[in-house]
Amino acid sequence: MNLEQFVKENIKAFNEKPSNFKKQQFNDTQIKDYLRECFIAKCSDVKFKEKILKDFAKLDYQKSKIIELANNECLYKNDVIHFLEAQIFLDIFKKLNLQELKNKSLEYIKQISDEKQFKFIQSKLSKILEKALFLTSIDGFSTNLLHINAGIMTANAGDSAEFLFVARAILAGFNASSVDVRSSRYDAIVDYNGTLLRIQIKGISQGEIISFKDRDRGGQGIDHRHETNQGKRITSKDCDIYVAVDKQIGICYLIPMSFADKIDDEKCAKVKLEQVGQYKENWEVIKEVAKSK
Repeated sequence: MNLEQFVKENIKAFNEKPSNFKKQQFNDTQIKDYLRECFIAKCSDVKFKEKILKDFAKLDYQKSKIIELANNECLYKNDVIHFLEAQIFLDIFKKLNLQELKNKSLEYIKQISDEKQFKFIQSKLSKILEKALFLTSIDGFSTNLLHINAGIMTANAGDSAEFLFVARAILAGFNASSVDVRSSRYDAIVDYNGTLLRIQIKGISQGEIISFKDRDRGGQGIDHRHETNQGKRITSKDCDIYVAVDKQIGICYLIPMSFADKIDDEKCAKVKLEQVGQYKENWEVIKEVAKSK
């Protein structure tokens, strides 16, 4: 049985739980790559894109029903989700006047603000709102426009989070640099008044969870359950600051490891962003950690 036949026979089971195919005749990565190529080929046909949008409208735009569309077209449900999200963003925002939306936002802020304070920042606020609303209209930073292989894209996305942080740190006025040795337990160095801080960087995009634990090693022929392949706890022995970077819009959570070390081993892999809200865009953490050295 070739890959095409295998996918046709197993598309429903695959879309239900792709992880069940890690050790099948064709593994989950091979299937995702094949289905992505199928999706790209189908999207070259304008009629197909119109059809899938109409079919989704008939389902009342229910996200839970997308799996039915994907199965009917023999496509990976996540590819269909990303396509529909992008198209609906375009559809909604092309009907909006961003200038008018900005003005309405300014008017609302004016109503709840001190008049003199508002006038003082009005010009600057107007400009930043215009930029923020545009970024919103395109669902944040563009991702994987060239439909790169999923495994390669995951690694590239990790690099992008690292570069985003380093760029943000430099823009904030710190001396910062990436660490090129991939076996290192930290990804970047920040120099604050002669004190070098080790920074571990993780990218986040979907969901509200961060993890102070490395991912388990996976892939074809690797037993992720074996102790040597299981992710290790990230502690202050590995780095001084853990930075979670929102890859969608570039927001950084700068979390001192003194905070992370206090979290139980059982809870360290699933920490909600609301639990680290005090570290959101808190660049003072770099100074505080450096001074505590």
